[in-house]
Amino acid sequence: MLPNPFPDHISFCLLSVHSTLNQNLHPAEENYLSLVSSPSRKQQYRSGRICAKEALSRLGIKDQPVLRDSDTREPIWPENISGAITHSGNWVAAATGRTTTVSGIGLDLEDMERNINPGISKHVCIREENEWLEELDDLYVDQALKLIFSAKESIFKAFFPSTRIFLHFHDARIFLEDSIFQSSKPESFPNEKQKSQSRVIEFEYLILNREVIRQKGKSRGKGKAQFFESYVLTSVYY
Repeated sequence: MLPNPFPDHISFCLLSVHSTLNQNLHPAEENYLSLVSSPSRKQQYRSGRICAKEALSRLGIKDQPVLRDSDTREPIWPENISGAITHSGNWVAAATGRTTTVSGIGLDLEDMERNINPGISKHVCIREENEWLEELDDLYVDQALKLIFSAKESIFKAFFPSTRIFLHFHDARIFLEDSIFQSSKPESFPNEKQKSQSRVIEFEYLILNREVIRQKGKSRGKGKAQFFESYVLTSVYY
């Protein structure tokens, strides 16, 4: 349904959760799953691993489990592999790449129709982002806030595996083109008529955590946001 948001050396897979229900996991993954009591968590784990298996197979890697770190809850990828898994509602996505060609991959799926408390903006956004939100037409504030949230989630997933630093929402700033949200151009942002179409916008980000900047030698980057149905998939890599 969605084109690969990454360059060719990073594999990408998007699946409906329903399509993963009857597929088998690696024995080690099944063993882990037997320890999970929540039905919803079982489903999330199963669908995420099936999607990860498909992404890995596109790199030529087969029969390798993707377990879960009990402390950080991050996926444990095969040696020399970087990757990310995300799920929301009816969909699950995964991306993988070899560490010789990519240091970090981040993905996040969000349902743009999910109700959120506008008050979370003070926790998600830094001052400059909140000021930018205040200048938007009310029609777009909710969607813009969700997009900022999702973009930051992708960034944090991309940088944690190699830095071992938990980034917080105020450790990054997201830059979006104003024209995407201008009320004079309502067609520039996905609306009810456009949900069946895949649309892509780009965003820029700035890392504000000094230790991450010191370790990685970079503070800026770019990402993508792909809209389909009622969802947005954000992605970054470096």
